[in-house]
Amino acid sequence: MNTTTRLAGFGVALVAVLGAGVGLGAAVGPDAVRPVADAPAPIGEGVVATAAGYRFVPLAADLDPDGGAFRFVIEDQAGEPVHDFTALHERLLHLIVVNRELTTFHHVHPTLGADATWTIDLPALDPGSYRAVADFQITDGPRLALGTDLGVRGTYRPTKLAEPSPVSTVDGYEVTLVTEPGDGGKVTASLTVRKAGALVDDLEPYLGAKGHLVAMRAGDLAYAHVHPVDDDAEGPPGVVRFEAELPSAGRYGLFFDFQHDGIVRSATFTFDQGAVTGAADMEH
Repeated sequence: MNTTTRLAGFGVALVAVLGAGVGLGAAVGPDAVRPVADAPAPIGEGVVATAAGYRFVPLAADLDPDGGAFRFVIEDQAGEPVHDFTALHERLLHLIVVNRELTTFHHVHPTLGADATWTIDLPALDPGSYRAVADFQITDGPRLALGTDLGVRGTYRPTKLAEPSPVSTVDGYEVTLVTEPGDGGKVTASLTVRKAGALVDDLEPYLGAKGHLVAMRAGDLAYAHVHPVDDDAEGPPGVVRFEAELPSAGRYGLFFDFQHDGIVRSATFTFDQGAVTGAADMEH
């Protein structure tokens, strides 16, 4: 099942250990306008296209604004497409597609073909620059998060990440986030899901857990992919807890996926992390 979210407003966000690499903008065509002066300065590192000799190679870097198939391969050290992957959180590969402002977010799961080409149908996207992050485990090899820049042609209209708020609403659900800071940038967060004011105490497993969290750091779009502290049998009903590390100051966007009544929804947040001392360097 795919999760798709257009961000109307964010609340408080949490991220865990982030990936490494950079790349904010892709060529978006002659009619597109790509602001540079107002772009936030990179914070640390983002997500690279190549790591441990493996490469994320899209078959085309320009996306159709009306949506359609996006195809790519993961190449090994010899430049050959990789065929063998081990499932992570019940999927062979997680693909995250965000625009550079973190105001559009898609979490989808492509299909691996016999020729080692991954394929996914993306929805219509507004013109602009996008970042795609592939999160996967090579069989008998490393777990990696590789990123690549994509572009959608057309007239670019800037959007802006909303200011932080502890509440996010989606499809009649209200999700609140309470955080407890720790040493060295560590944070414990509790996400509580309600509907019509009533606690949702029957959240359904999604990707093997009570909830799923994807976070991106504004500026360099560094990526984190985490799961709850408690399994399905533990923890208070309707509450999903995460432990994470925010090892550097900056603004983060978080996308919390949860499943109820057979439908996956995403609650979206923003968090401003202050100065952090004694934290480890960022890595995936």
